[in-house]
Amino acid sequence: MKYALPILPFLLISILTSTVSNAQEDSFSSEYCAGIYKGIRFILGEADKNWTALGKKLEGSPDYDEHAMKIQWTVEVAANYTIIHEAFCTEAE
Repeated sequence: MKYALPILPFLLISILTSTVSNAQEDSFSSEYCAGIYKGIRFILGEADKNWTALGKKLEGSPDYDEHAMKIQWTVEVAANYTIIHEAFCTEAE
């Protein structure tokens, strides 16, 4: 076991390096990426509509809470799709 400990950091680095390089090889087509991007913009547009509606509601009312939950959900979904877009649709620099 004491001989394995010095090798462990090198093993982890090699695994992480190979994982990152494989992720760069797996990318989506430009049409698919464009669809993801359009979806992100649509979802953020829906969040914006709910922000506007939220400003017209009385805080604490059921309508206010409904719009707040919709905003939270749409922003989380947009964030998740943004991560996917960055991972599989952007060129490595």
